[in-house]
Amino acid sequence: MTGDKRAPARPVVSDHDSYLERCLRVLEAVAPQPAPSTLARISELSGLPLSTVHRLVRVLEDSGAVQRVGRRYRIGGRLVAITAHSTLERCDQTR
Repeated sequence: MTGDKRAPARPVVSDHDSYLERCLRVLEAVAPQPAPSTLARISELSGLPLSTVHRLVRVLEDSGAVQRVGRRYRIGGRLVAITAHSTLERCDQTR
């Protein structure tokens, strides 16, 4: 047995994972990071193969859900706007 005892952040991809679920896993890997992440880091955090992450990140980038910064990625303006709108609605409801 090797000394590496780190468990993946998420279970390995199964045939039952939907496209949306895989996109969400990528976003969940990117969102909490204090700095933009590499594709390899997103792959590690999401438990998805690097080739899958690469494909999904391109789609998410095209839709504005993630933003490319050099060779790294962070949450994009479209998700920031959605989150801000949702947060404002919640604040208004609690008043």
